[in-house]
Amino acid sequence: MAGVHLSLGWPAPARVIDLMVEFRNMTNGKTAPVVGDLGGALLWFGLSTTGAIGATTSPQQLRRRLDAASALFKTMLPLLVLNHALFRGRYLVAVAKIEANGVPVDSEAIQQLRIGWPAIRDHVIRNIDQSFSFYSGRRFDLEAFTRWVAQRAISWPRLASGQLDLGNDAFKEMARIYPVLGPIKELRATLTGFDPAMLAIASDGRNRAPLRPFASSTGRNQPSAKASILGSTKWARHLIKPEAGMALAYIDWQQQEFGIAAALSEDRAMKAAYTSGDPYIAMAIASGVLPQSATGTSHPEERAQFKACALGVLNGMGAATLARQLNCSEQRAAGLLAMHRETFPRFWSWSGDIENYALLRGKLVSTFGWRLTVGAGANMRSLRNFPMQANGAEMLRLACCLSIEGGIKVCAPNHDALLIEAPIDEIDQAVARTQQFMAEASAVVLDGFELRSDVRIVKAPDRWTEQRGQAIWSAIQQVLSPRAGPVPERDRTCSPAIPRAVSLYVSKEDTSDASD
Repeated sequence: MAGVHLSLGWPAPARVIDLMVEFRNMTNGKTAPVVGDLGGALLWFGLSTTGAIGATTSPQQLRRRLDAASALFKTMLPLLVLNHALFRGRYLVAVAKIEANGVPVDSEAIQQLRIGWPAIRDHVIRNIDQSFSFYSGRRFDLEAFTRWVAQRAISWPRLASGQLDLGNDAFKEMARIYPVLGPIKELRATLTGFDPAMLAIASDGRNRAPLRPFASSTGRNQPSAKASILGSTKWARHLIKPEAGMALAYIDWQQQEFGIAAALSEDRAMKAAYTSGDPYIAMAIASGVLPQSATGTSHPEERAQFKACALGVLNGMGAATLARQLNCSEQRAAGLLAMHRETFPRFWSWSGDIENYALLRGKLVSTFGWRLTVGAGANMRSLRNFPMQANGAEMLRLACCLSIEGGIKVCAPNHDALLIEAPIDEIDQAVARTQQFMAEASAVVLDGFELRSDVRIVKAPDRWTEQRGQAIWSAIQQVLSPRAGPVPERDRTCSPAIPRAVSLYVSKEDTSDASD
């Protein structure tokens, strides 16, 4: 609705309640119907679907759909928490404006990638694989990789069949332990998940991919990984480039999930660790492992271990998985988990209460009412992590609303961050205001506990750089010409300024780890 208003030049609605978002909230975690948004909701509530399902746009059909939506609203209204529903509607207005802004990209380089992708892809494989010999042409040689793993006595995750797990998650986890595998991880993600033709690039050189708000069970955005430049492989972010005279700033909350857990659990030691500026060093000091004078610079190895432990706990990680991540003994990993439990006892009690509450009440609810229905067979790790993810999503939604309403040009949200744009001589002021809005959003969601944020600024004519994808980008640069010609009209991928409405119900195959 808000997108239609924008495209027609109408003022944004003052108050919005989106029935499909509210229906999604009511049925989140349940087996909801998939007969289409309106038709499915009508069936769920036992209302007539006459005239509600159909693709025609005749005045009579549109009238019937409006009548059906009106009946649905009257049925759902007593079930809504109005202030929560209106906040979600307020966010949808912000989403429409963000999608209209889009992310500025190097459209000339993207056009070169589209035209020559098969040859460029083969060059990248040869370039990255020359140190490994894992590939035979475009085929990943499992036997060669298995030998490489065995020669180095690496404890690689395996499938139930006993075969090495070659999934993206396994490579992501192992590349953290063995950084030498980083380029191979990025290469495999590129070969399976990147297609330059799928990037939603409009004729004005901006990436506009529908954010798909509330598509995740935790309420986070879930844009298509193939359409979104921020949701794609890491090296693709080198294609983000501010326009002449402009600058981009990427502002992300520091240790957002740790801060949320500290605030919601009301664990004083955990709050103190967060406010120290480096919660992982603070955790090591509080555990008695490091002296009071320790810093991340003086003790990088210990910091890395306590960071992996702290983040692993939030995701319900056990000693065996933590040991594999840290490449240490399971006894050492269990010791780290025990130290975490001793240092932050209030958090552990609260985390257990979350699980018990979910199982006893059959639901979990975020600060602003995003609900997850909990049934038989629920994943306990996901239940314990839900408060961090769902309230992180609430925080991001409020920050988007405050920033957009405060005159900030937000190009995209990305999990725990905002990408904003401003003229070069105004970017510092825009960053300061956005940080204030993000701090305010965190304080509102966390009952006064503010989270800090980091900033990264890129000014024209520079482009975005990403260390984790540098090897792939360097290989691609070797075959990209310095300047591409104009994009032929027939080859342009033009997204509308305001993307059309999309279903909230998405397939698992088209989701991204980089949601939000």
